[in-house]
Amino acid sequence: MEEKRVLLKLSGEGAYTAEMPSGRIEVGEKGLKPMELLLSALAGCSGVDVYTILKKKRQPVEDIEIEVKGFRRDAHPRVYESIEILYRIRGKVEPEAVEQAIDLSVEKYCSVHAMLRNSTQIEVKYEICQS
Repeated sequence: MEEKRVLLKLSGEGAYTAEMPSGRIEVGEKGLKPMELLLSALAGCSGVDVYTILKKKRQPVEDIEIEVKGFRRDAHPRVYESIEILYRIRGKVEPEAVEQAIDLSVEKYCSVHAMLRNSTQIEVKYEICQS
């Protein structure tokens, strides 16, 4: 079993410095917001998968942009009730290859998606922008 470790140290009023092997970030009131980081983690996790799969399929990807919107409930705890992910892929890629890459990511490879999908409705869309 792989272990991941992050150490948070109080760095000010309502803020922490999160230290991990890949670097450090400021989290909290004066830094990156935890719920925004969750959306970033979801997009980043899946985005790496989609790019890697498309490259293995020899698709001419020029750029990928991922927009994530989270909709939180009003009552505490203010969890995301739904999330929308929109992949914008630039290049002369085949739609079938994009669909397969996204499906593989969200159904098999993306750990963040796997953790969220049982508690949050996640809608996935994509657009292909030819250059």
